[in-house]
Amino acid sequence: MVYNSLTEVPRNLKEGIDWLMALKGANAEKNLAAFGAAVHKFLADKPVGFAELPALESVKLISKEFLEQEGLKNQPVVKKLLGRFSGSMNKNPGFFAKAFGTVDESDYKNVIKTKRLTEKAVADKLGKVMLGTEKFLDNVKIPGQYKSAYSSEATWDASCANEPEACAVIFVGIAPMLYTGLRSLIRESDIAIRRCAPFGSSKTLEKVLEPMGYMETDCRTSVRASDVFKALRGVSHQMLTTLYDLSGFWAFYGSGKAGDEKAVEPIQEEQSVEPADSVDQVWPVDPVEPVEPVEPVETVDPVESVEPVQPMDPVDQVYPVEPVETVEPTKEEQPAVVEELVKAEEPVKVVKAAKSVNAAKKAAKKVAKKARQKKNRAQNSQ
Repeated sequence: MVYNSLTEVPRNLKEGIDWLMALKGANAEKNLAAFGAAVHKFLADKPVGFAELPALESVKLISKEFLEQEGLKNQPVVKKLLGRFSGSMNKNPGFFAKAFGTVDESDYKNVIKTKRLTEKAVADKLGKVMLGTEKFLDNVKIPGQYKSAYSSEATWDASCANEPEACAVIFVGIAPMLYTGLRSLIRESDIAIRRCAPFGSSKTLEKVLEPMGYMETDCRTSVRASDVFKALRGVSHQMLTTLYDLSGFWAFYGSGKAGDEKAVEPIQEEQSVEPADSVDQVWPVDPVEPVEPVEPVETVDPVESVEPVQPMDPVDQVYPVEPVETVEPTKEEQPAVVEELVKAEEPVKVVKAAKSVNAAKKAAKKVAKKARQKKNRAQNSQ
């Protein structure tokens, strides 16, 4: 099916990328500037909560139908977003949810304001989205055979110039479709490569490609994981973040229609549950590791200081005991010398006293020896 106006909503990833390429047109710079300004104006004044705009709701319904297709609905990222179309959405997450990145800022804040995005900044981001998707398209289409879902009549000037908000609403409505479609392809091609089947076909990847609209004859029939992964090289994390942020989750999702008030209560419960995360304060219990202070019981090391038993070296004072005054049998001069030494060294440390006593003993022995030698010489001379 071929659309002749950009106000006709794309219904899958292929048509969504064709819509972007048609909007870009021949005068990309001018069209992007006008497109960026329109998207900025549409989102900038939207408060956090839930605003139900009929024009946007019809586009959201098409994106929801895309996500509910058999090959996509079980993708993790799709499951996460599907619940937002009819269920509740927490617009006031707790501290831990924010700190650990389990929620995105654009889920609960108007990122146009918080990130201070200007019209030009939005246009630049959209330009990168178009560049990345164009690279992907160039790698999956068969040159000369590919047919866009939008005819040459579908241009910005013809479809959006007079009513730019209409095209801005369509983009915001299909942004979740573009985001989940690209994310799912990246995931499945990566899994196939990791399973060592980069050059073979992947049944799961085929199932994902089919609802995307890329199993038609004007696209490459090869579904080798390596080819798909290569085609997605132009899809950056920044580009995916732009698609997510400009989906307007903070303002247009989480109506809680499946029982408005009942749905709100679980949100409050979640908030209280998150404080329960603060039960992580149980961590302070970890300080029970002050059991380490028990290691100071290694102050038993001080027991090694029992080496102060070394002071028992003063047992060298046993030397004073040696003055077994057996030296006394020599001359009477010896006790006198010893007494003088002892008196002189009373104020001195015990160790020095012991050394002095040893010296005195040696001196006494020398004196005794000389006395004996003198006596012997005297006897010999007689």
